[in-house]
Amino acid sequence: MVGAIDESLELSEAVLKEILDLYKDIRELSDEEILSCSSDRPEKLFMKLDSLITRDLESDLVFILLNKQELKPIFAHLNLFRNLYTVRLETGYAKEILASQSPWNVLEEFPFYKNYLRLVQAEFEGFKLKAGDRVIFLGSGPLPLTLIVFFKYHAVKGTGIEQNPERAKISIETLDKLGLSKDITIINGSHFSMNPIDFLDLGIGVKAFIIAAQAGPKKEILDYLLKVIPTGCKISYRIYEKGLMKLLNRDFLLDLPDGYREYKRIRPEPPAYNTVIILEKKSNCSGIPE
Repeated sequence: MVGAIDESLELSEAVLKEILDLYKDIRELSDEEILSCSSDRPEKLFMKLDSLITRDLESDLVFILLNKQELKPIFAHLNLFRNLYTVRLETGYAKEILASQSPWNVLEEFPFYKNYLRLVQAEFEGFKLKAGDRVIFLGSGPLPLTLIVFFKYHAVKGTGIEQNPERAKISIETLDKLGLSKDITIINGSHFSMNPIDFLDLGIGVKAFIIAAQAGPKKEILDYLLKVIPTGCKISYRIYEKGLMKLLNRDFLLDLPDGYREYKRIRPEPPAYNTVIILEKKSNCSGIPE
């Protein structure tokens, strides 16, 4: 036992050095450089970070790093970099789609396209959706892949909510280029854009509400949704529970607001990274009239 602990400590120091070296390089980049500089440096650092956080590591090692409080701001900075680079990546592909004569071919070349196929399949089955249903996706970004995959493979219509006006605009243009504007709509707003009327008519209304992994703060979003969703309405949010990914985004530590129960937890299957947690509003929670 002592030998195993010593080995974990030794390995944690090696991984810690990798983390700190990578952080040192990443912190030199401004947000603007990450989003739009012509250099390939952000891409190289992103690939290096992705390789590190998706490595299969022992839970003891992750636990050691998780409990190093001094690392929390470092992991927060790495998570911000990852989120910003994802915006850069999605924006770049959206622009390529707009310029292409074969937009669907460009879309399917997106590096994490297969991840989305697996993730959306899990949510489609977890929510027990069917063709013609509609979902709302909070944090849809400049390239609303979740909604695109939902409709292309499952005929589930969607409404995306994106708070950044420029990203919302390019996503609308991209959907038009792909011929999906009638079935997928984008709202420039936030979770505060949701109203009870969006959920009242369950015959034609929303069947599920999905919160992106990058959307936050999760507790604020979930607290607000309790005020507008009906009893029994299901919400999912995506978290990371494996390896160092869960250190970047610590939503796996979220304490659910009173008023929800966990309906289902769907573990990721490769190549997907995200665990999907599906919540249901309890019947004894205040909100819109039943």
